[in-house]
Amino acid sequence: MSAALLRRAALGLALGLTASLAEARAARADGALFDLAGFFAGRSVSAGEVRTLFFSLEPFTAGFQGRVEGDTLQLDERFRFPEGERLQRWHLRFAGPLVRGTVETEGRDGQLRPAVPVEGERTATGVELRYTGFAPGGRALRLAFRHVMTANGDGTLENHVTVRLLGVPLARSEVTFSKSEADLQRHLAKAPHP
Repeated sequence: MSAALLRRAALGLALGLTASLAEARAARADGALFDLAGFFAGRSVSAGEVRTLFFSLEPFTAGFQGRVEGDTLQLDERFRFPEGERLQRWHLRFAGPLVRGTVETEGRDGQLRPAVPVEGERTATGVELRYTGFAPGGRALRLAFRHVMTANGDGTLENHVTVRLLGVPLARSEVTFSKSEADLQRHLAKAPHP
């Protein structure tokens, strides 16, 4: 490769990085944080899949009903798995970039497990939530969950979930959230899950 071509490539990379940094600074400078409560207010839907450590794959869908009061989101998430429905109930409070709250999860026995604390942060483009709790439809085994949600730019929201036990990855999940079934199907037709 010629020196001139290398210089052009380096210049292109530098300009690209400068533009990316400028966009990130602009997003932070205006103070706008992703509005998770606004996204989940009212009715929403999702589709996704869980892949376990042992490479089993389980598809699922969910329906949501959210209510916003001030800086608080109360959200009921009703999972539909092949073996049946499970409820997860979220109570989240937003204070600037910080997210704090609880989540209750319905176990295999059909009962809601005790609420566990949730913490996280918001950015201009998404939200990260972390908690040690229970898998929907699972046993009374506490697992570490990390949800990384990112806006897709088409009105949908992508959620990458990792599940660990004692630091060892057990499962991951890829989920797409949407305000309508039609928008969800349109997004999945363009960008299906792996």
